[in-house]
Amino acid sequence: MKKILLGIAIVGTLATVYNNTFAKMDHSSGHGHSHNTSFNQNSSVKEFQKPLLLPPILKGEVKNGVRTFDLNVTKGKWEFIDGNLTETYGYNGPILGPVLSLKKGEKTNINITNNLSEETTVHWHGGILSQDVDGVHNADIQPDQSKNVEFILNQPAATLWFHPHPMHKTASQVYKGLAGLIYLEDEVSEKLNIPKTYGVDDFPIVIQDKKLTTDGQLTYSTTHMEKIHGKSGGYLMINGIISPFVEVPNGLVRLRVVNGSNATNYDIDLNGEQFYQIGSDGGLLNTPISMKKLTLAPGERGEILVNSKKLNQKSYLYVNGKEALELRKNKKSGLTTIPKTLVEIPEVTKNLSNLKTRTFTLKTTSKGNTINNTPYNMDKLNFDVQKGTQEIWEVKNGSKMMDMPHPFHVHGAQFRIIERNGKIPPLNEQGWKDTVNLNAGDDVKILITYTTDGITVYHCHILEHEEDGMMGQFQINN
Repeated sequence: MKKILLGIAIVGTLATVYNNTFAKMDHSSGHGHSHNTSFNQNSSVKEFQKPLLLPPILKGEVKNGVRTFDLNVTKGKWEFIDGNLTETYGYNGPILGPVLSLKKGEKTNINITNNLSEETTVHWHGGILSQDVDGVHNADIQPDQSKNVEFILNQPAATLWFHPHPMHKTASQVYKGLAGLIYLEDEVSEKLNIPKTYGVDDFPIVIQDKKLTTDGQLTYSTTHMEKIHGKSGGYLMINGIISPFVEVPNGLVRLRVVNGSNATNYDIDLNGEQFYQIGSDGGLLNTPISMKKLTLAPGERGEILVNSKKLNQKSYLYVNGKEALELRKNKKSGLTTIPKTLVEIPEVTKNLSNLKTRTFTLKTTSKGNTINNTPYNMDKLNFDVQKGTQEIWEVKNGSKMMDMPHPFHVHGAQFRIIERNGKIPPLNEQGWKDTVNLNAGDDVKILITYTTDGITVYHCHILEHEEDGMMGQFQINN
């Protein structure tokens, strides 16, 4: 596991050491782009026999006020199905990556080493960062090469994530396993009385689906239709494991849910039981929002609180109507009181009529995917913005037969959704966001301000769409 992992403490009795725990299971996942579709099943698999994989949580080494991490991008072997190893990619291990524990306003230094046989980058999804460290433009790390990245996240506490973003290889590298989380904390989040003990009452939940052969092999290739619609279906997995279980205390349980799929939307629920959403992409919400279903598109995050006292001894987190994660109550007691308020998010009260509005139309055709009828050209700037100036971006999705959901993601900023189809957005969409889903025919307006520097991008977070041209770039002017 290389020296960089020596001394890493994996917190919590459920934590699983990367190289010793392979996902040995098999079970569901095959669905298209509409919700409530069925997943694949393998009758030889025993469901809910494997514990949820808990990636190591790294706090780094602090020297002279700089928190430093080592991140190795590497090939590995993983058992999705018992007794069948397949090649995967991972950060500091065979699949997925560690959780990086960061502090708002603190300088962070990350040493990235590429042990793959192809170039890669690391994009800090959700981070308000300038293009020189964002992991997209001129950011390729060649095989057997290293790169040092240094940045400061001056934004509210949030669950962010990181993944590769090289040209025409993002989709394949994420599919093979490259994805890790960032837990960004600040003074406000640290004082809140909510579950925050990693692996005990606070769990990372990365949902993905992957197509495997009958003997558990994972390869990435795309048909013409998959290039048009995105790579979707196969086996549903949580943290790289099909049908895992997790032990939870009797009380409040915090699930930090990330849609890490290439192309699939997920409906997440507790079979009709109530839960509370406390956070979205860019951080905590004003107040906990009572929910019975949460829908996340690729790239989106949602933090939820589940009160296990109201659940059976064994209950299930459902994804698109399928039992995906078994929640087993242990003998520990958890928190029982949900705070009435969480953080202060300013209301959008300013008169917005005088702000500049830009329009982005997402379109899927048999010939490819475009924004404003233009495919991505890395040598072309689509527009420029003035640093620090608020703008309204109106994002539209077509409503013709070929049109499908598109998650619109912007780099280097967090925005506010101010209107969805002419109406005020749902309460759980009124916090900070970096990705917004548009179903066919949707029209969404977001309020955005760029405070970073350089050239940055926006794109559909269906990764095959991004690679097929549904992306643009613009210059931020001082």
